Amino acid sequence: MYKFSQKKSLGQHFLKNNEVLNRISKLENFEHKLILEIGPGKGALTKILLKQNPKKIIAVEKDKELALILKNIQDEYPEKLEVIFQDALKFDLGKIKSNKINLVANLPYNIATTLIIKWLLFVKKFESILVMVQKEVAERLTAEVSDKYYGRTSVLVQLHFTVEKVFDVSPENFYPKPKVISSFIKLLPKKELNFNYNNVDETLKICFSQRRKKLKNNIKNFNSEVEKKISESGVNIDLRPQDITVDEYLSLSKLLI
Repeated sequence: MYKFSQKKSLGQHFLKNNEVLNRISKLENFEHKLILEIGPGKGALTKILLKQNPKKIIAVEKDKELALILKNIQDEYPEKLEVIFQDALKFDLGKIKSNKINLVANLPYNIATTLIIKWLLFVKKFESILVMVQKEVAERLTAEVSDKYYGRTSVLVQLHFTVEKVFDVSPENFYPKPKVISSFIKLLPKKELNFNYNNVDETLKICFSQRRKKLKNNIKNFNSEVEKKISESGVNIDLRPQDITVDEYLSLSKLLI
């Protein structure tokens, strides 16, 4: 029997609860659709998703020691499952020709936010993104204005996607058990994306450079003409960064950069 040991360095926590796995598989109708699964691990979710009769599953896994386990699944579904052994951070989404990707993943906690930010640049290629993340990350992604978790990441992601926290998952549902609660979130691409990503990102870096100070302190290096235009736009520069709405940051990106 093949033995496999989890690697702490890769943040491997495999979801073992079939009830949770089935619940994930039913969040979308995957029949005849393209699924991109990041970090399939031992393939527990992969096998359930394959039973949904998708068009194809492209599974991206970093740990090559899982090759034999995943190959056994691939042998059972040779036309449906493609396994790529690569670091998800280096995987080029642009190589997938389809613009209707349904991404599903139980993301390693240490790279979850980095991956999601990376995927923003490919938002038009997605039909949906369904991912498991650390609960604190989910709170940050779904945070509303003035919430303590509301920040640069919240604004960037919410400009591109409608974000919903679907349910929490306790540590005992994983092996090995993580030290934190996880949350499953659903991201659906917005149809209207009329903004410059780099301008928005740079604006957010400036405005959140000192989140406890008022906005006017973070933009004080700009000339008075810019400050005047901001005031005329209706954005209150006497508020702190976490009290500025997503739409207001969009307006600021057209004035500051």
